Amino acid sequence: MAKKLKKSSSTQIDALVDQFNKKYGKHAGSKGNLQRPLKSIPTGILALDFALGTGGWVRGYCHGVYGPRDIGKSSIIGLNAIREAQQMGLTCAIVAVEPGFDAAWAEKHGVDTSQLLIVRPETGEEAFAMLHEIVSSGAVDMVIFDSIGALLSESEIDEDGKMKVGGQAGLITWGVKRIAPIAYRNECTVIYLNQIRDKMAAKQAGSVQQPGGHAIEHTEATIVRLRPGQFKNRYTIKVSGDDILIGRELLALVERNKLSEGSGHKAVFDFYQMETEDYPFGVDHVSDVLNTGKRTGVIKARGAWLDLPDGSSHNGFKAAGIYLAEHPEAVGLIRDGVLTVMLQSNSKTTLEVVGE
Repeated sequence: MAKKLKKSSSTQIDALVDQFNKKYGKHAGSKGNLQRPLKSIPTGILALDFALGTGGWVRGYCHGVYGPRDIGKSSIIGLNAIREAQQMGLTCAIVAVEPGFDAAWAEKHGVDTSQLLIVRPETGEEAFAMLHEIVSSGAVDMVIFDSIGALLSESEIDEDGKMKVGGQAGLITWGVKRIAPIAYRNECTVIYLNQIRDKMAAKQAGSVQQPGGHAIEHTEATIVRLRPGQFKNRYTIKVSGDDILIGRELLALVERNKLSEGSGHKAVFDFYQMETEDYPFGVDHVSDVLNTGKRTGVIKARGAWLDLPDGSSHNGFKAAGIYLAEHPEAVGLIRDGVLTVMLQSNSKTTLEVVGE
């Protein structure tokens, strides 16, 4: 058992903490028993909040989300996160490596574009320089980097345009390693969106990975992979005799998690890119809340009947969904119950599931 420090030693530690914070900035030094609590920003998907074990994207850390094209990384993850952060009064920015930010599309997802900073770099070096300035400023609480896979170095632009072996990984390694400590100091959440690449010389056909080398994986506190879900047929409608895809089931797999106990948890939810009479636009929040509440036991199932935390009972998901749409306070009770279950299974007692 370690010996207890003398009072003078404790005073010396306090003096050193003050010295480092004054010299190097906020959060540069602290006592081990005074670790600041984890604060999270909801993902906008209750099932994913629960799967992460933190109630959302933890502030001050870098997170990674990757998946195939058109899976919804920018919309489902990026725009949802910005909307949730703005509702908490936080300031957000997007480093738009991929051109074509659509303000109307963002507003449809609930984002206040008049309060959103967009920067458009021309090279990978410029992208990380802009990200560094944003995170260092202390004025922005969340940054969406869209995307790592689209980065192009200055050498590829100035020379023959051919990808150098390890070139992109080297650029990303240089960039992300600078960002992580500054993000922690300034409590700025950074979400790196990324694409997928086929693994070279993989033993199993179809094996994929995210580009960027190992450095980005080490600096990301959580890594989430988006994949198509199992069901497809129920997400199409007939238009002039053709089957038109209006939505999809998505699977979010938590592949790495340094901020909660265990990895490998998953979230399954529905997303609709077109609003119809029967389906909502965006994430089907009612279905998400009901399924997650039932999965965690917050909603009690008695055959077809669902007992909600507010004491009401409903025959079937459709009836419960109509009730939740008319009673948003009931949604809040279910979310609170889900997060309580989450915290009870998480030994990280310093976790706070509110933004401030």
